[in-house]
Amino acid sequence: MITTAIFDMAHTTIDDRDEVYRVLREATEMRGANYTDEQFRAHMGTEKKWAIAQLLQVGGIEPTDELVEESWQWFMAELRRTYTENPPVALPGVEDMFATLRDRGIRIGLTTGFSREIVDLILGTMNLNVDATAAGDEVEAGRPEPFLIGKVMADLGVTDPAEVISLGDTSADIMSAQRAGVRSVGVLTGHLGREEFAELNADHVLNTAAELPQLLEEI
Repeated sequence: MITTAIFDMAHTTIDDRDEVYRVLREATEMRGANYTDEQFRAHMGTEKKWAIAQLLQVGGIEPTDELVEESWQWFMAELRRTYTENPPVALPGVEDMFATLRDRGIRIGLTTGFSREIVDLILGTMNLNVDATAAGDEVEAGRPEPFLIGKVMADLGVTDPAEVISLGDTSADIMSAQRAGVRSVGVLTGHLGREEFAELNADHVLNTAAELPQLLEEI
């Protein structure tokens, strides 16, 4: 029986107009990094400072500590600016879906590659009622490692992975769920399609996270 549902934020429950990926690309491309869209997509959903270092390296730039820190500080400042001026909003149906889960006694967690500062900035402008959140800078390694999911489970006192379902829009989300031993769900509100989620062996694929209550009835 599923008692806990864990969701990614951007492009799974939150519409940020793709700003996080615009800013991430700019933070690395302005340093001269040159990579393909496929290489960039491989780093979606991961902890953002780590992603900066990886994208610099993939893009042909030596990711020195100084350069990564400078790029990270620019990334944070620009993301803070754009999210303050035009705050993200919940994706359609998400707030009602959360209410439905609560009525069924299912606890709700959020995980993200964002830092705690950005998580608090986003959630401070929204009215999402969740039980636990885990930010990318609060665990020893972000996705695709399982530690974000593990932190939410620990914070909620959940010990059985069979009670948990995890939803996300990236390959890193699916791999993280698999490594945590929980049920994995890909959603099509990001940049991956059904075939890509099938190749990743996701347990389920939904058009949007808002369809989760129906899926839970089926399983």
